[in-house]
Amino acid sequence: MLIVDGVFLLRGELRDYRDLSVFLQISPAESQRRALRRDVAPFGSPDAVRERYEARYLPGQALYQASAAPGERVDVLIDYERPEGLRVLRWPV
Repeated sequence: MLIVDGVFLLRGELRDYRDLSVFLQISPAESQRRALRRDVAPFGSPDAVRERYEARYLPGQALYQASAAPGERVDVLIDYERPEGLRVLRWPV
């Protein structure tokens, strides 16, 4: 078994190379909130984190969502908005 984790791995051209896919669904606002807790040291300031997320990461994620629709094409879909209260939205039968 090989488990691969990464951003943008649920694109259509990679679909034939996996047997099971899992998507952790999270809102852009929650993604940025977590980044502000996690990424200030590497980026230098909260403003630098916000700037990077608003200019690059969130638009990239929006494009990925629009083109690949990962939440619609996975085997397992998990609502990861609140890690303490995970909800499985789809599980293979």
